Formats: sequence, structure tokens, C-alpha cells
Amino acid sequence: MILFLINSAQSTWNLKLFLFHFALFFGLVFSAQAQTELYRFGQEGRRMAPFRNGFAKIIDKDNTYYIDTLGNSLILAEETPIEFNDTYAIEDYKRELAAHPQLFPKTVLKYLKDKKMGIISPKGDVLLEAEYDDIDIQFRDFWKIKRDGKVSLLFVDKTQLPFFDEIGYLDGDYFDVKQHGKWYLFSRSHNKIMTKNGYDGFDYCGGCGHRQSYLYAQKDGKWGVIDWNEHILIPFEYEHHHMGMRSDNWISSFSKGGKSLVIHIPTQKEFVDTELFMGLLIAKKNNLYGAYGQDGELKIPFEFERIELPNDNSFNGYYGEYLITTKQHKKGVVDFKGTVILPNIYDEVKVYDDYLVTKKQQITSLLNPNRQVVFKIEHGDITHVNDYFYSSGSHGLAIFKIKKRAFYGLYIPQTNTFLDPQYYHIQIFDFKNPDRQKKYLIAEKNKLFSFFDTNGQLLLSDVEGISELYHGPEHIIAFIKNGKTGLYDLDLNKEMIPAIYESIDILNLGKQDYIKANMHIPENERIDEFDTQISHLFDLKGTKVVGADIKQIDTIDSKRSLVKIRNGNKVSYLLMNLENLKDEELNYHTVYRMNSSQVLLVSEDDKIGKLYDMTSHQELKGSYSLTYVKQGYLPQNSGKETVIMPYKNGMALLHNEKGYGYINEEGRIVVAPQYVWAFDFVGNAALVCQSENSDPRALMFKMGLINKKGTIIFPLEYDLTNSRLNHQESFFLDHAVILPKVNGYDQYYGLGDLHSGKLLLPVEYTQIRSIQNGQYLLLQKNNKFGISDVQGKIIIPVELEEILFDAPSYFDTHTDTPSDIFPLLVYRNNTWRYILKNGDLLPFQLGVK
Repeated sequence: MILFLINSAQSTWNLKLFLFHFALFFGLVFSAQAQTELYRFGQEGRRMAPFRNGFAKIIDKDNTYYIDTLGNSLILAEETPIEFNDTYAIEDYKRELAAHPQLFPKTVLKYLKDKKMGIISPKGDVLLEAEYDDIDIQFRDFWKIKRDGKVSLLFVDKTQLPFFDEIGYLDGDYFDVKQHGKWYLFSRSHNKIMTKNGYDGFDYCGGCGHRQSYLYAQKDGKWGVIDWNEHILIPFEYEHHHMGMRSDNWISSFSKGGKSLVIHIPTQKEFVDTELFMGLLIAKKNNLYGAYGQDGELKIPFEFERIELPNDNSFNGYYGEYLITTKQHKKGVVDFKGTVILPNIYDEVKVYDDYLVTKKQQITSLLNPNRQVVFKIEHGDITHVNDYFYSSGSHGLAIFKIKKRAFYGLYIPQTNTFLDPQYYHIQIFDFKNPDRQKKYLIAEKNKLFSFFDTNGQLLLSDVEGISELYHGPEHIIAFIKNGKTGLYDLDLNKEMIPAIYESIDILNLGKQDYIKANMHIPENERIDEFDTQISHLFDLKGTKVVGADIKQIDTIDSKRSLVKIRNGNKVSYLLMNLENLKDEELNYHTVYRMNSSQVLLVSEDDKIGKLYDMTSHQELKGSYSLTYVKQGYLPQNSGKETVIMPYKNGMALLHNEKGYGYINEEGRIVVAPQYVWAFDFVGNAALVCQSENSDPRALMFKMGLINKKGTIIFPLEYDLTNSRLNHQESFFLDHAVILPKVNGYDQYYGLGDLHSGKLLLPVEYTQIRSIQNGQYLLLQKNNKFGISDVQGKIIIPVELEEILFDAPSYFDTHTDTPSDIFPLLVYRNNTWRYILKNGDLLPFQLGVK
């Protein structure tokens, strides 16, 4: 409610008084006691911060550390981007634990204690006791811990390896460990060293995707290959670089005499000037290419000018064990076993999964997995329907685009369906959910679209647009035809709502979603200038829920909605039951929702209305002006007619020339209009005011509180300044209320219990403020501060010169998780100290050892 606080006719003295109270109010609300900066204490460079989440930050000249609620010190071992006791870091830490419980969290910090290092979470949980000289936390599978010059690995399950001179991670069971200057293989599952011999070093392809049966080993400066039982697979004769490592039968990272080699492990045979394709070794002999298989045997004879991967060096992807060969400038296809799939008679070959596309002279053909020609075209092209994005795969679709000149058609082998080339573009329809199982195709010509399923059945044709229905189910799509919108059901393969609407939305009513289709009203059919649109309401199957034209739908509660409908040049109203979709016709000129689940406001003339009980279907006694409900504000000059306002917490305000009163949802006037000001109920209590000469523009009011029976909880003997009329809800603290009184230019506050009507704190404080989401109250009196609980029990006497809070504790936000404010940073007797909830001082004092 917007209030006019003062007018120009007031005296200068009143204006000064008003400004004084205005400044007093805002000075109290924005108190200087809430701090986010560290307080400068004593000597330059010494600072103490309030506690947050059980820790306080301390800066003592060049040293920065934290203390816990017992006064114990916590020193961070290093500076990192992760902030200790930071809200965002704590949230990241929690997310990591929830998302990957099998891994160590990465949002952690190192701390020091007695010159030893440990690990803590950003909220202060000790994850690893400070017992180590150093800890490497770069990996999440394990942490590397160091102590007395030795190294071990710690795992998430709290097990660890023995300490060695150095440790390397191989496959999770085996580790290379160094002791006495040599490297050995250690098995975690056997908990012992497995190799008899010591080596210069090991290497392993940890990123090869699956566990290898061998590893690279160095001995006497040369590299070879051994298995996990220490059998030599390739002798120690080679140089080695950690690149091009594999997990199959080929070694491609070795060299000899500076020349790169590929070595076949089972036969130890060396190859030079070769290339590996998908596990096949492509070799060259007499300027012709052949290929060796994983067994080292020649699979493809040396008779080809070129052997290449299908679609190599292009954006197209594929699967399948195929290679394209070139012989006498003609293309063919072989598989990895060397079997000829297609002879070398083609000008061009493409591989799309198990389908092949060949081009010979002017004929392009499509071959199925049985190598049968299922379609061919002259002077045209054949590509997969997802050709442009084929690197992401075929989506399991064997559907092909047929291009003839500038036009595209479709061929679907599964149904032997052919669509003549007639479209400018054809592609898979792009749904928001990329994992959606059922796919569809969209084709465009002259900015008109056709929509097909993957069998080639035409679902929609010549439409201007197709899209998913925003917030709608997946099986419903929207389409535009002749500038109007309709809906199509993909499950039933039929139009569910015709394209006659300007827009279509999903509308939630109660516990169900409905479809709201909107249509413009022609100007010559409009009732008034605001009568521009009607809507139709459908369920998600496309069945009309309301048979009439709808002007407005208002949700009353989870079971009912108020529907305003248009009948020709008139409007009427329906009360719609959302559980059985039955309508009750309300035969009134106008009907208004009142923010109540029990009553509506009905009227025969749109001026005076009655309350209507939706359960008994009866009008309640009494008549009320509709001014506020229609216009949103009270009439300038209140008369004898009583104006009703919307309900809140089961009570509605009434207003007439006598003032404000209340009416309940049974239609009973609980409090007759009599107050200069009255406000909506907060819970079970409401604030009411009177003033001298019943002047609503007075600078000062007498304030009291009533319950829903109209009974006085606190009499009207408290003072409310005009400046706080718009902030009346700030007085309420759950079951309690702040009670103000003014004495001259001074304002004092007490605390009252709304249940019993008794004072919890006397009216003698210059400030009472809720802190820590209502857990405590900040008290101020005679420029001293103290703390009480919300029951009014004094926890810290009001004798402190200053109290320093962490900002979220002071400026309440309901999203903050409440945590205790103690120990509390306070200033008394020229000293900053931390005080405990029992009044004792924390055994910590900055600068005092």
C-alpha cells in the first residue's frame, strides 16, 4: 500500500519532527554494527574477523591464520584460488562429494600443524590429519603423501601403499615403485613387490581405454616390453618416447639408431615407413601398399596404389572395419581381414556404417549390408541424411538423401520408400533432447516445410514453421500454417488442434497441465477496447475442457479455477472443478477472485458485491464496494459504503468513513471499521493504529495488535511513526512482535509475545533487531549492545561498546543456513575479544602469547 506521509499544509515543526523520525528509523535499520571487512585492531596489520561457520580469520602482521571456536589455530599451508570458509567453495565441495563419491574432492586445502601437513575441506572438516611433510592432491583417484623422505599413495577408501622412495601410478592395481635406486612393480591387491629384477624405469599407456597385458620397461638405458609376470616380450634394445603408445599387438613408440619403428609384439618383427590404421599396419613394398593384421600376417596384399580410411580427412564419420583401396586409379573396399568387399572399379566410394555408396561414371548407387544395389541414380548424388553432422554418427538411421541438380529427395531402404528430389534442404529434425529415441525428418522448399517420420510417411506438409511446444510433452509439436498455430500429436500421428490460433501455451492449473490456445478478436466483434483476445482450453489429448470462448482464467487453489467466458456481446463466469472438470455457472455480472479458497466476490452491477461461499454455493450476508478490487486503491473520499480488500491469511480488510476493520472467510465482520490504519494479518495477528482526531496523515499513531477473533493482544498504547507505516511487517518476529514507544525525540523498543500478550523485553531499548534468521536479537541501550534469544532471555548483557557480526548473520536472508554467531567478536574496555554464549571469554587474545 502506497502512503502519502506528509503534505505541504503541515507546520514547520511537524516537518522537522517527521524528518527526525525518518532519519531515526533508517539509522536503526542500517546499523554500522554489521561488518564484512576485518576490524583493524591495535597496531597496524593486526586484524580479527567475526566467526563464520565455526572459524574466524586472524591477521597478525605477516601471518594469516584461522581459529576455531575453542581458540585452536588453523594455518593454511599455501595460497590457492580456493578460499577457506567460503560459501561457494563449500558448495563446490558438497557437489563433488555427491557427484563422485568414489573420488577425492578437488575443492580441498592443505593445512599445517606442528610443522606437519594435512588436508581439510573448505568448511573445516579434517580429511587427513597433519602427519606428513608434503601432500600432492592433483589427482582425485589418490593423494600422494610424503613423510621422512618417503612416498606413499592414499586412496579414497582410506587404504594406502607402503612408503617407498618414489611411486608411479600404472593401472590402479599395479604401481611402479622405487627403492635402493631401482624401480619395481608393486601390486596393491597382493600388497607386495611382484618383480624380482630392478629396472631403470617403467612406462604405461594409461589412456588406452582398457588394461594392457604388458608395459614398457627400461634396463641398462634401453627399452623393451615385459608382461605383468616379468616375461620379456620385446628385448631391451630400443629408444622410447612417451607418444603413440598403444594397447594392442603393435609398439609404435620405439626407435633404433634414431629411426622410428613399429614392432609386432608376438613375433618381435620390426617395420619401418609404415602407418597404423584401426589396428592394421599399412606397409609399402615396391611402391605398392598392403596391410598386416594383429597376428602379424599379411592381410591385404601389396597391390594397391593407396589404402585409406573411409571418409578420411573429412567431417564424415563411420563405423565398421573397412578400408578404401585404390588400384589403377579406381576405388574398391576391403575389410580388415583382407576380404574384398568391392572390386576396384569405382570412381568414388563412401562408407556409411554398413551401407556403401559408389560412383561409376555418371551412375551413383547405394548398396545395402548384403552388397546389393538397392537404389541408383544417374547424374545425381547419394549421401546419408545426417551427412553434414555425420561425425556424430548416424543415430542408427539408414536414411539417405538423393540429390538431383539443386534438389533433394529421400530414399529409405527399410521401407523401400523413395521421395522425388523436390526440396532445397532435408535434415533430421533438431529436438532439444538430443537423446530422444524417435527421430523425424524435416524438408524445406520455398520457405515451406514438410515433416516426415523415419519410414518416410508425410505427417505435415507446406507449413511455415515447426517447433517443440515450450514446456509441453515431447509427443506434441507446434506448427504454423497460413500464419496460424496448431498442434500435432506424434504418438497418434494426427493433428490434435487445428492451425487457427495466434499462439499456444502450456498452462498449469492445480496439479495438471493444460493447453491454452489464444485467438485475436476482430475489431468489429469486440465488446470494448480491452476485448482483444479469447482462448480455448484443451487437455493434453486435445479435448476441449471448456466449451466456450475464454477471456480469463484465475487459479483459486489446487482444486478450482475461476473462468471468465465470452458469450456474444456478454461475459459470464464459471467455477471450474479441476478434479472432475465440472463447471458451476455463476449468474452474476462480474465475479472477482479474493485470494481465498473459500469465497469469491460477486456482483450484479459491478459496483456493489457480496461474498459467495464456494462450498455452500450461497451468498453471504453483507454488501461491499468493489472500488479496491477493481482499481487497486481506496476511493479518495470514503463514504458510508464499506470497501472490501483481498484476503490474506484468512482475513480481509474493510474500509469506510469510520476507518478500517476486518472480515473473516465466513463473512462475519470480526472488527467493525474503526481504526485510522489497519494492516493485513501476519500469521494470527494484525497491527492496528489510531491517531489524534483520527487523522490518517498524522506523524504519530498509537499502535496495538489484535488476533483473528478481534481480541486485543496488546493495547493501543505503543507509538508508530508515519515513516514506518509501509514497514509494519518488520515488527513481527514469528511468535513475537517489536513494540515501540516515543519519548520526545527518543524512540524505544520492547518485545511482546503474540500468544500470551505478555512483554518479553521491556520497552527500554533503542534498537531490537532480528539476526541470524531469527535465532537471536541484537539489543541496544545507552549506546551499549547485547544479545537475547527470541524468547527475550538475555544471553549477553547490554554492556558492550561494539559487536562485530559476519554480514549474513546481521542482514537476514532466508536462504542462509542458520549457524551460531558465537563466539562473538565484541569491544569492551578498549579491547576486542571473542565472547562465548555463557559470557566467558574465548582463551585467545591477538598479540598476547
